[in-house]
Amino acid sequence: MPTAQDFLQTFANQFTHNAGARTVFGEPIVLPYATVVPVARVVYGLGGGFGAGKRLHKPGEDEADTAGSGGGFGGGGMAFPVGVLDIRPKRTRFLPTSRTRHVLLGVALGFVLTRALGLARQVVQEKTA
Repeated sequence: MPTAQDFLQTFANQFTHNAGARTVFGEPIVLPYATVVPVARVVYGLGGGFGAGKRLHKPGEDEADTAGSGGGFGGGGMAFPVGVLDIRPKRTRFLPTSRTRHVLLGVALGFVLTRALGLARQVVQEKTA
């Protein structure tokens, strides 16, 4: 009979196999001039437990009926795209999918330019008035 450790090991192996970037985002794409490999951040958690015990023996009840055991496993996971590896004969580079930093920089630059143009406009209006 398999032990709790055997069940947990089988469960963990299946879970980690199914929670990878390949499962979520697919196989690498092989082109004549490059290979593109998806990269993901995978987060998962596992839990499980087993227990056994006895309750008080009641009159007329078989001794085997007073023993009990049980157990279970569970888990969950999430995967987030991080980027791709662009592998070519003469170079390999990582291309991130997140452009958050660029977007925030663009917004900040837009704010600064708008403010500067507004101040310049005020100065011109004051000189012509």
